[in-house]
Amino acid sequence: MLTTTSPAPPTALAAEINGMQFLGAVTLSGLALLSAIAFVAGLRGSDKVKINNKDQAMVWGFITGTLWVAAGGTWADFANGAGDIGQGLTRDTGFGDPGLGGSAIALLLTAWAWPWKKRMLWPALLSLMGAVLAGQAGGLPGIVVNVIRTIAAKLTGG
Repeated sequence: MLTTTSPAPPTALAAEINGMQFLGAVTLSGLALLSAIAFVAGLRGSDKVKINNKDQAMVWGFITGTLWVAAGGTWADFANGAGDIGQGLTRDTGFGDPGLGGSAIALLLTAWAWPWKKRMLWPALLSLMGAVLAGQAGGLPGIVVNVIRTIAAKLTGG
């Protein structure tokens, strides 16, 4: 009679990873720090971290802003300060208050649609601000932010 052995269940394989922390003993604050270092290095022209176009700048800014809020503490203070600046750029324009979601979309659309040429700092900062506001707004703009936060929390065991 032929018998087959079933593979080890996923929980048995995952049990070898300390506390489900795929990155070892890295916390959300650690991930926020690593993201901030890579973000600044890429914007400054690192030979290892490349931010060569506005799409890359937007992705780095969005992920960095999201991780800062997820980390809490001083990182969240940095991010919320950037979000307040972003909301101030879109709220007090004389056209009425677009709301948090409208501000987030306006910042992200400006970062994406404007011809920034070689100035990658602006789309990076606008998308960082947009990520913070998108997370606060909820709804469709907040879905991507929540997915990134969930992945980061799973990677760090949080």
